[in-house]
This record gives sequence, C-alpha cells and structure tokens, in this order.
Amino acid sequence: MTIEFGVPAQVVEEFLEHLARRGRGSYTTRAYRLGLQDFGCWLTEREQSLEGVSRADVEAYVDAFARGHRTGGRPPREQRTSVVELRSKQPRGSDGRRAPRTVNHRLSVLGSFFGYLIDRDTEAGEGTWADRVSPVPQAPAVGPRHGRPGGGDAPVRGRAELRRREPRKLPRDLDPADVQRLIDAAPSARDRALLILLSRTGQRIGDWSTEHGRHGVLGMTLADLDRRTSTVTVLLKGARDEHRVPVTAPFWVAFDRYLTDERGDPPTQAVWVGARRGRGRPLSYGAFEAGLRHLGGKVGIPVTAHMFRHTVATALVEHSGVAVAQAVLGHRHVGTTVDVYAHVDRNSLVEAVSAFEQRPVIDRARSHAGHEKYAFHYDLRTIEELDALAHPRLVNKEQR
Repeated sequence: MTIEFGVPAQVVEEFLEHLARRGRGSYTTRAYRLGLQDFGCWLTEREQSLEGVSRADVEAYVDAFARGHRTGGRPPREQRTSVVELRSKQPRGSDGRRAPRTVNHRLSVLGSFFGYLIDRDTEAGEGTWADRVSPVPQAPAVGPRHGRPGGGDAPVRGRAELRRREPRKLPRDLDPADVQRLIDAAPSARDRALLILLSRTGQRIGDWSTEHGRHGVLGMTLADLDRRTSTVTVLLKGARDEHRVPVTAPFWVAFDRYLTDERGDPPTQAVWVGARRGRGRPLSYGAFEAGLRHLGGKVGIPVTAHMFRHTVATALVEHSGVAVAQAVLGHRHVGTTVDVYAHVDRNSLVEAVSAFEQRPVIDRARSHAGHEKYAFHYDLRTIEELDALAHPRLVNKEQR
C-alpha cells in the first residue's frame, strides 16, 4: 500500500467547507488553508503521513514554526525585520522568529483541524481518527506522568504551554492636529471624504473584493448613505451585520465634491471607486492603504487606516464612556471595548499620578477606607459598567 505523505488536499477542502457551513468568513478559511498547506509541507519533508501525527510531532512543528522555519527546504530569513506575517501582519523579530500571535494562530488551526477529523470519523463509526485523542494538546495536564516515557514526574505540555505569550500593546492613535493635516493634504476629493469619514466614525476600512466580498467603509454602496437621517451603514467584519453610524456636515460637503468632480458614472454601486489603473472599479483595500502610506510619508506622519479607529475609540472612552464607544465601534460585547480601550484614559492617568505624588503617605494609607472606588474620574455610567465586569454576580443579585 502506498503511503501518502503530508495532508491530502481533499481533506483540507472538506474541512474548509465545514468551516464555511459554520459561518466562518473568507479571511478565516484562507488563513486556515495556508496554515494547513504549510503543515502538510512540513510533514512531507519528514516523509510522514497525516494518520501518524502524534503530539510530539505537533510540538516539534510548532517549535520549528516559531523559530521561523519555512517549508520547501528554505531556511529562515535572518535579520529581516521587514518580513511581515500574512495572517497577523506582525513583523518577525530580528532573529527570524515568528510573532507570538502568529504561532498561537497556527496552533488554533491545527486544533480545529484535528478536532474536525476526530468528530467526523467518530460520528461515522469508522475511519483513522475515530475515537482518537487529538495530537494537539487541549488543556494543561494535571498530575504526574505515570506510565509514560521520561519518568513519572516529567511534565506534559498542554496547549497553554505551547502557546506563546502575546505582549500587550496599547492601540496606536493619532493626534487630532495630525488627523487634520492628513485631511488637508489629501490628494483628491475622494480621499478627503474617506479620511473625514474614518476620523469621524471610527469604522473599519474594510474591503471590496471578489474573494472576500464587501465590508467596512470600502464595502459601502450608494444605498448605504442616508442624507435624511445623516447616517451611513457599514457591514461589520465577520458576520457582516449591518451597523449604522451618524455623520456630520463636513463629510457631506466633501462627499458631494467627490460625487460631482471625480466619481462619474461607473458600472458599480460601490461608493468609492478607483482612479488611474482601477478607474471605475471598486476601490480595494490594497490601493487605499498604499495611497495612505504615501500621504503619510509626504506629510511626515506614520499612519494606517486602523489608527483612525483607535483615535475615535480612545476619545469616546475618555469623554463619553465605554457604552457609547461600544455602540459607535460596533463591538458585540462591551468587554471587547473595555479590554482594548478602557485603560488608555491618558488624562486621568496623568491626573492620578500627579495627585499621588502630592499626597502624603498617611493619606494614601487612609484612602483604603474612603469612598472613591477607582483612581480615575470616570463618569457614573462607566463606573457601573466596570462594576458589572468586575463583580457580575453581585450586580445580578442587586438587579434581582
């Protein structure tokens, strides 16, 4: 019998179809496809079949992947900080190692894939993976390793141990003066209107493509702009739910100029259309981002489209509270807003540190018995939301 090395293409396609049926988006399935192709090439290099994959093999692959191993016999790239990971968009380190987020994503891909194989064969009552234990660790092991090679007390690596710690990074935002400089320097009415919309609403830039469909600001159609209510509707990332946000007069002024002077009458309902090479076709993410980088370089401001979202979110949290920020950004759960943005109330941080330095030690000791629950001057609604996150059982009990 001929042994097939690597991961059969048919199995990968069946798995991706399974993901699509469960509502996973095109970006997710593409990333999973690339991950499984890489894993399959790694197995082929080792002349190993999918059926024979063990936990030790997964550990070896994840470690090699983290070190920057590239399949196909190519060595890791050394001293190349400009190399960007396709899925995480994070640069590799100077030693060629992949970013922790990229490694953790690959581990999740393998976990989902082997989980699918086990469930498929177990439900069918036959197949190589029926009733098998996944080679991808599911959770940290507890207790000694009795009866296993390596000694009774040798540790077992669970998925939590294979995962890399992801450094927490504060969102990068823009100074309001820099935002205005970028808007003023925009080379076209279209770009000016786009930058105003991004800087006023905080919506994701999104895309309009054949492969991934449409979403975000670039995915808007003419029917998504409502002058009567002064709102625009965007499709959210992932589930593509509709999300409506208000816009102010400066956007409509810039948009009208774009419609009159530049858009013309292209054969598409996309709001934003390309110029030059892509003239008349929906503006793509790649084309917009390239133009934005060029604009940023021209005025001396490092910028990406997502920085406008961070700028709006930070300002909303500081001045209007978490609930308003969640509503504008379109986060399904308030915890997402709190986790990313609630800790960047910079003005309150400065005030708190200044007050701390001026207060005597004895006052700091007495503060434990005081009435202030938080060090920062949050509004009442935000404090209630933070209380709900910190003490959900207590809040639920009071509500009852």
